[in-house]
Order: sequence, then structure tokens, then C-alpha cells
Amino acid sequence: MHDVSVLLSRIPPSQSDLLLKEWGYDLLLEYDEIVRWSGAGTEEAVELATGTGRLAAVLACRFPSVLSGDISLQELPRVYQRIPPERLAHVRFLQLDMERLPFADNSVPLLYCLNTLHETEHPHRCLDEMIRCIRPDGMLVAGDFNRAGFDAMQWIHSIVYHNDHPEGSILSSEIEQILRSRFRTVRVLDTALNRTFAATDKR
Repeated sequence: MHDVSVLLSRIPPSQSDLLLKEWGYDLLLEYDEIVRWSGAGTEEAVELATGTGRLAAVLACRFPSVLSGDISLQELPRVYQRIPPERLAHVRFLQLDMERLPFADNSVPLLYCLNTLHETEHPHRCLDEMIRCIRPDGMLVAGDFNRAGFDAMQWIHSIVYHNDHPEGSILSSEIEQILRSRFRTVRVLDTALNRTFAATDKR
């Protein structure tokens, strides 16, 4: 694989990324910190949800292959532009519903879901589905914005989209509680904009 730092430098920033940098944040580097902390391995990484491709691009720089799924694939033209060209062939995209994931029980070795649960209508159901799919020896990396992150997203939405940014119906503390009840080991990483959990050893 190519030098990861070079690949990461080739991910073009979005308008949101540029605004965040003006305010002293770098969400691309923060995502990479989360991926490195959770332990980028040799197996395929599964991501929910694709969105505009920020996390998919970072994962493509760290993993031999990536499967990225979303309820809509209409943003794929933007996603293709964000992933370094030499890694694009190693990323597959799948349209899916997070409330009914198309994966067998205990079949997914590694799943990432960042800054997504607050966007879902039934986040608890989505989290249950992710846990169902994770292999007993696998890892679920799930998290969402902290207070600074939600405030930054609100600023961005007011500037770029002229609307409010949703904060959803599940708290970070609830995510942690659910994961600790279903996994024997849960590690926590606090970064500038996020609080992320890496859950392993499923009960």
C-alpha cells in the first residue's frame, strides 16, 4: 500500500472541512486518529454510513479493502472525488438500511459508525443491528459528536445549509451503556469533536 500520510494528504477537504480548519479543527485527521486508535488491521473495514465520504476516504487509506453502506448512494459522485484515486478500486459501496442490515448474525469482523446515529430515526434499533452483525471476536467502533462537535456542526449548517443540525435522540452515555451491556471490553477515546467507543469481546 502507498504511504498513508501521502494518501491522507490527497483527500480533498470539503467546504465543511475548510470551515472547521478556520475554527481550529481537523475532522479528517481526527477520523484518522480514531481509526489508528481502534487498530487498523488487515481485514476489510465496514462503514455506516457513507455520506459525503469523509470516513470512507480515511478508511481507504488505512485498510486493504472497505465496504461502505448508506441508505442513499446519491452522494457517490462527491465520494469518488474524495477517495485517493489509487485506493478507489478497493472501496465497495452498498445501499442499505441501518435498521435492517444485510449481514448475517456474527459475521462482520470490524464495523465503523461515526457521527451517524444522531441522524437516524431509530438509533437504538440501528445500534442493535450493528451489535447483531459483529463477530464474537470482532470490533464495533461507534461514536458521535461531543458538545463541541455538535456546536461546530450547528455553525456549519447555519452557514452552509441555512438550517439547524440535528442532535438526535440518543446520548453518548446511552451508547456507552448499551455497548458495555453487550460487550466485555469497551474503550473510550475523547477527541476534539468526538467521543468514540471501541467495543470488543461480544457477550
